[in-house]
Amino acid sequence: MKITAIPFTEAKSNLSKYGRMAEKGQTTLVLKHHRPSFRIAPALSSEQSHPKTPGLARGRIHLASDFDATPMEVITAFEGVA
Repeated sequence: MKITAIPFTEAKSNLSKYGRMAEKGQTTLVLKHHRPSFRIAPALSSEQSHPKTPGLARGRIHLASDFDATPMEVITAFEGVA
């Protein structure tokens, strides 16, 4: 596989272009001051996003029975009423 090397300013100006190239399997080496800085590369298959499963924390989170009740002194402090 051929790796393309580009200056940082080119990567900055055309990031979406190089992102599309990475999606197709191409790796691009970005240079800063003519030295390798980072790569724009395809994600490994294990890095691909997995669908989220709802309810993973079910049964672990508990709300206090007075969760929605705000004490009057807190309301007064926020409203600035003395």
